[in-house]
Amino acid sequence: QRCVLLCMDRAHFVCVPGVSQSVLITQWPRYISSPPNGSAEMTCYQNDTNYDYLYWYQQLSGRSFQLIVSTVGGFSSFEVGFKSGFQSVKFSEKQWSLTVTGLQGNHAAVYLCAASLHSAVADLRPVTKT
Repeated sequence: QRCVLLCMDRAHFVCVPGVSQSVLITQWPRYISSPPNGSAEMTCYQNDTNYDYLYWYQQLSGRSFQLIVSTVGGFSSFEVGFKSGFQSVKFSEKQWSLTVTGLQGNHAAVYLCAASLHSAVADLRPVTKT
């Protein structure tokens, strides 16, 4: 049995309602397939911005997006339920990654990265996948 992680390769993320700025992010790879107990790494790049607040979300089938981790200034803070088997690395002002280890069927999901100028990101308001 194989674990499959589905990833969007581009997303617009509007971080605060009423703010007109959006962030164009390129995310890769688009799909990842790995055997059980394997690992998967996905990476994001801010095309036009250098926002300090970086995020990774997970969306299980039929569920809403859940925050996995937020990274500010290279320091990552993982949410409950994501403290084991997840690692986030900030490579530069524009590029960061998420690695999932010990893959199992419950990791099969859509993973989405986001970046924000502010820390007030409670939920995913308008998200456009292109």
